Amino acid sequence: MLPHLAKLPMTRITVRSKRTAVYRWILSQIIEGNFAPNSPLVIDDLARRLKISHIPIREALQQLEAEGFVVIRPYAGATVTDLQPGMISEIFVMLEAVEVISGRMACLNLQREDLREIEQLLTKMDDLISDVERWSEHNMRLHQLICERSGVMMVTDIMKRVLLHWDRLRRTYLDDVFGKRIAKAQADHWKMFQAMKDKDVVRLEMSVREHNRSALKDYIDHLHRSGFSDEQVPVVWNMEVT
Repeated sequence: MLPHLAKLPMTRITVRSKRTAVYRWILSQIIEGNFAPNSPLVIDDLARRLKISHIPIREALQQLEAEGFVVIRPYAGATVTDLQPGMISEIFVMLEAVEVISGRMACLNLQREDLREIEQLLTKMDDLISDVERWSEHNMRLHQLICERSGVMMVTDIMKRVLLHWDRLRRTYLDDVFGKRIAKAQADHWKMFQAMKDKDVVRLEMSVREHNRSALKDYIDHLHRSGFSDEQVPVVWNMEVT
């Protein structure tokens, strides 16, 4: 063991690892819909189910509250955050903003080995177009990888959080249309990659905006066909690329 590690209390490491494991488990249950919107998250019940103490559960719930997946109210406890179809426009505004920022920096900062890694991931995704869940997992990794390699760490954190909210939303309302859009989305990814490779910031930004706004239009059209009104699915900006 390294000398500086020997000084760390083992209990702190154990509690932290438990908190991380609990956080990831509760988050996965929320995203997959096993913990429904507005359902209570009772610490005593979770502690019995997971066979651990209250401390890592409480810490995990506090982290999930900070990330927008849980609401904690005094004397009422924790509940899963509500999920409304109207969030879709907000999510795509955020995705477009962070993808433009990371894409611009990618055009400036990506090295040859970074481009090779992104290209290998895209090639792998080409073979997963018919596998919605695995393609979606790799899609999230793709966007995070571009952020990481571009050197925009704060944007990487925002991207990760927004994509998790998006994954929850699409599983609830948009799974059908998402599967039908994968081939188009993958083609858009290759366009964005080529723009980054060419260090063409203008073309990159146009590709990002077209990618997000085309997707948003398809999803909103789907929600309207499913019976949601304009008031329930507001659009906060023009979906046309200008």
